[in-house]
Amino acid sequence: MTSRTTTKKTADTIADECFSMRTRFLNRTINSIYDEAFRELGVTASQANMLVAIVKVEDLSPTQLSQILNIEKSTLSRNLDRLRKAELIEIVEPNSGRTKSLKISQAGNDLMPKMYPLWQKAQESVQQLLGEQGSADLKASADSAREKLTI
Repeated sequence: MTSRTTTKKTADTIADECFSMRTRFLNRTINSIYDEAFRELGVTASQANMLVAIVKVEDLSPTQLSQILNIEKSTLSRNLDRLRKAELIEIVEPNSGRTKSLKISQAGNDLMPKMYPLWQKAQESVQQLLGEQGSADLKASADSAREKLTI
């Protein structure tokens, strides 16, 4: 039987050292800043990221988008459905045996310039929160991890 002292020491170590706990906290904190910034446009930070990826990568399939943004299929499906219902994207059915592709709609295209100043404001808020070095470290860490995971 494990003692309460051992359990407490284990919990203390995990709480003090865990990368997962820290990144989840940071993720939620940063996402809430961007979510608040985009609220007036009726999109979340995750949906804004999807719109950006759809614009950047032509003929993007939902599977590719899931891989690019590293999000689960259920989350992807739910958000794509909301973007489609808001008429910000179109889901293009293939003519042949190819998979569906995602395309920004005219309304989505019109939304992007409105997103930019709100994104800038959120970006500045996050940079103030993290500080100059923390912002640079976060960007470098995320870029490095992305490179390692896509090799």
